[in-house]
Amino acid sequence: MGSKVKRVKTAVVAGTQRGVAKAAGISLVAVWRVRTQSRAAVDKTRASAAQVMSAAQALVSSDLSTDINQLVAASVKGAPTVYDKAMDAAYLDPALRAGLGGSYHRLFDGGHTIAGAVRAAQGVSSDDTVVQEALGTIKALLRDASTPRGLPLATWDKSTYDSVAASLESNFNIPKEWFYELNTYDSADLLGGVIGVVSVIYRWNSADTEEFGRLACSIGMSAAVSANPLLMVVAIVAMARAFNKADSAEEFAELIDGSFKGALTSGASVAAIAVAGSAGAGAGLVLVVGVTAGVLAYKVSEKVSLVAVVRFAKDQATVILENVVETARLA
Repeated sequence: MGSKVKRVKTAVVAGTQRGVAKAAGISLVAVWRVRTQSRAAVDKTRASAAQVMSAAQALVSSDLSTDINQLVAASVKGAPTVYDKAMDAAYLDPALRAGLGGSYHRLFDGGHTIAGAVRAAQGVSSDDTVVQEALGTIKALLRDASTPRGLPLATWDKSTYDSVAASLESNFNIPKEWFYELNTYDSADLLGGVIGVVSVIYRWNSADTEEFGRLACSIGMSAAVSANPLLMVVAIVAMARAFNKADSAEEFAELIDGSFKGALTSGASVAAIAVAGSAGAGAGLVLVVGVTAGVLAYKVSEKVSLVAVVRFAKDQATVILENVVETARLA
């Protein structure tokens, strides 16, 4: 009787264990499926976001930059404050104004870099708290950043700047206006820099060599078109990362393909925006057209391999050359 009870208990325990194991197995499979589906959804979202960001990157280098600056200007407009006047102190001084380049004075007066603005604003209003002083300085900077002259990255000595600008124009045909743009930034440039940084961070670990090459070239092309110094720094970092990821000849080929596709995507967005703008379309429609063209170019370029085309052309040229040589030998 005791052995029978023992056998029954053993069977119950074994059945329970099998049930638990089966339930655990089903749970593990369910968890695995959820994780797989979630990963696929995340990857799909990443791909879609990459397409949109790649297209949007070119928008800030187009005529839309003017609309962006106007929106910022409208949000911070108002009468000049003590902080505006403090930043413009050197230019407002009649004894110094003549040597500061007129409307280009922000590059030379020392009060319009971020550090210079902070120094100029310190203690100008005894009634303001530290927080009010900081907010007043930021508002003054944004007000100047939304104007065509923008804000300087660093303060130049005017004679040195004039000498370098003249040398670049005479020796390399680099216009002085473009050189000025390269040393300054506006609200649209800031937005472009933010988009570029987000794009790079977003894809830093997950992107393959081709995708990072696409991203770097897209950012670089936008930076060159808009003469955006902030975006150029981001482009250099992205390209360095792309080269770091390319550790074989095959991956360098992917880097070339990605760079070509990035240029194609940015070029499509810029061209579409130019056409829509010249047709008199509003800013909203131009934005939609630019993003759509960029996304379409992104999708189309996925099926194109510049390296494969070059290799095919090279192989065909070799075959044709060999046939010509053989024909000439037989003749």
